[in-house]
Amino acid sequence: MKKRYLAIFAAAYLLGVPFQATALDTPVPGLTWQVLDNGLEVFIYESHAVPLAKVEVVFRCGSLAQTPETAGLFHLYEHLLFKGNALLKSDSDFQAAMKELGVTSWNGGTSDEFVNYYFTIPSDKVEKGLAFWAAAVRSPLFLPNELAIEKDVVINEILGDYNEPNRIYDGALEARLFYMYPWRKDAIGPERNVRNATISQLREIQSTYYIPNNAAILVGGDVDPAEIIILIKKRFGDWKRGSAAWSTRPAPHPFPAADLFLAYPDETTYQDIITIDIRWRGPDVLDQTAATYAADLWLSLLEDPAGPFLNHLAEKIPSLYKKEATTVSYFTQRDGGVIYFRTLLKATSGHNLAQTVLDAKKAVLEEMNLMASDPHYFSEADFSLVKARLEDQLLVGRETADRFIDTLSFWWSTASTDYYFGYIDNLRRVTNDDVAKFITAYLLTKKSVTGVRLNPSLYRTARYGFRKARFSEITPANAFWWQDKGR
Repeated sequence: MKKRYLAIFAAAYLLGVPFQATALDTPVPGLTWQVLDNGLEVFIYESHAVPLAKVEVVFRCGSLAQTPETAGLFHLYEHLLFKGNALLKSDSDFQAAMKELGVTSWNGGTSDEFVNYYFTIPSDKVEKGLAFWAAAVRSPLFLPNELAIEKDVVINEILGDYNEPNRIYDGALEARLFYMYPWRKDAIGPERNVRNATISQLREIQSTYYIPNNAAILVGGDVDPAEIIILIKKRFGDWKRGSAAWSTRPAPHPFPAADLFLAYPDETTYQDIITIDIRWRGPDVLDQTAATYAADLWLSLLEDPAGPFLNHLAEKIPSLYKKEATTVSYFTQRDGGVIYFRTLLKATSGHNLAQTVLDAKKAVLEEMNLMASDPHYFSEADFSLVKARLEDQLLVGRETADRFIDTLSFWWSTASTDYYFGYIDNLRRVTNDDVAKFITAYLLTKKSVTGVRLNPSLYRTARYGFRKARFSEITPANAFWWQDKGR
């Protein structure tokens, strides 16, 4: 690695380019990591398997940076980034440039915790590709006519999304789980925000979040790191840093104060099958870092189809549709980690369906309690096998440049590069006791949101029981946070 950095310095000096960057060590073979003086982080992953290169620019922003008034505007901004800049003045110019670059795949995305833009191009076009993204992210025009057009495009997306059953159901559960700041979990946002968006609001997003010290550039594929560093310095080195976007972190999402129960009559579901979802607030990766490793290990332990967890649930829940349909997951986030449990229940005629759901949840918690209290629930062999499997998955993710760039950009955005680099070592340190503490801290002693999704005809026969058990009914008119008239 050190020899490579010296070669970069020499090349820059000979070309008359003022080299100003901090070279950092990484444990990943083939990965170069540098930080420019303006704070821009640069990652270059060298892999010569095919003559292609993926170029990505990623920013730490998205839903977690939103307020009730700006929810949805980061998504609108993403759309407008492709509609004109100082180099490419119009959408047609963008399309022509894409064609000339030989782009094989491209996209942009707005998520809870990052916004990214990327494409894959022939590796001999990387210089032009970097020029393309430099102009796009540094000098968007935000033309009034394009803003009007993209507002309509985004609003059509919103209207379609908010009439889609999956979005209604998920939106209702998320709004109740993150009841204090639900807009920080909704990249789509309400129609009214997009309708009223102004160019000044977009410029505020640009000056606050689209700055080099809140960004990373990742290039992976058939490239020479020394050459790429010079090209990035040329296109991005004079990009002026801004005020630290995250000098003050958002207030953490509080845990639910009480267990909540929701029922969603959905005509797209099967007549005799009930979906049950339980969601708990999980650890946030920056504040409860150690717990996130325990969460990942715990989840892998539960995946074994022949393991005690699924077998015990099948015994304890007579209405379980099939144990293989049961899933548990944890989504690592800096702003509101979530633990998800989902399974399917058979709707038996004449049974109190609400009580069936409550009994199923009770069985899940009983099993979690057993898991936390019995040191022999999982064997040492189970732990060793799962740790090895997770390590293998991490290494497999580095086999192609495209996949590795995706992985690294996610962890850079959501946790940190150091978190990713230290993942295997920290995972190896997780013990049975750590897993037990995680289960106790986040599942056994915390409140949750439980959702039930079932066919409307089935719901009609069971409505009285659900109401008596204090299930609130989800409808398209009350699912989303912005429909709360009290806000």
